[in-house]
Amino acid sequence: MYTMKNWITIALICMTMHTTAQNNNIAHFSVWKPKHGQEHNFEQGYKQHLQWHAANKDRWNWYGWYVISGPRVDYFIDATFQHAWSDFDRPVNPAGDAADNALHTEPFGDFKGSFKVKYLPALSIADTQSLQSNFLRYITLTTTDMTQAKSCLAKLKNLYQTKGLKHFLLYEMVDGGQLNQLLLLIGCHNFEAFGQTDNIREELSNIENQLQRKVFTEIQAENLRYKADMSLFPSALPGPAQRP
Repeated sequence: MYTMKNWITIALICMTMHTTAQNNNIAHFSVWKPKHGQEHNFEQGYKQHLQWHAANKDRWNWYGWYVISGPRVDYFIDATFQHAWSDFDRPVNPAGDAADNALHTEPFGDFKGSFKVKYLPALSIADTQSLQSNFLRYITLTTTDMTQAKSCLAKLKNLYQTKGLKHFLLYEMVDGGQLNQLLLLIGCHNFEAFGQTDNIREELSNIENQLQRKVFTEIQAENLRYKADMSLFPSALPGPAQRP
């Protein structure tokens, strides 16, 4: 039988876990453009750079995608998720990381920039496989009213839940981009699933009409193909791992 002390201890543990989950909500994205004629060398060099991270026992998760539609087609995007802000004060061997990048990736690709976003779990539908979907609809939404935009996307999330959609991840731009933007990642395992969201502009427009106001000034859609061989997860390394 649990005593009052037991219940207090359990409650404190649950509160700590909840606070930790809420704090580990920052993702960092980097964007590369492989140089013309150097695409194969860039890919091989990036894989070698991931080996450097593994050899240095990096505990961060790393996901990689190629952009296959939109204005950045053939660009490469990588990202690391579920971080507290303090994590970025303690990256693995920054000097060694920069030196390895200079050796294996920079000769073959142009670094186009980086940015950080904050995950919004209450407005998302996700599981541990969401970011490893074969395709990600990468939708950038620009808004005049962030509060109303989140309200619209809550309604869109509920609509997609009724359709059985399992991968709907919403992020808010916090650094390196326009602060009036949201990033929506919709995971699809094939193009049939992709078609479930092909009316997203109309669906958002209908929600705006319900609110009787224009909320989004621009909606841009790109498609990303997941590259498992250009991704790295600490579960494959010895020691405690950060969940993907």
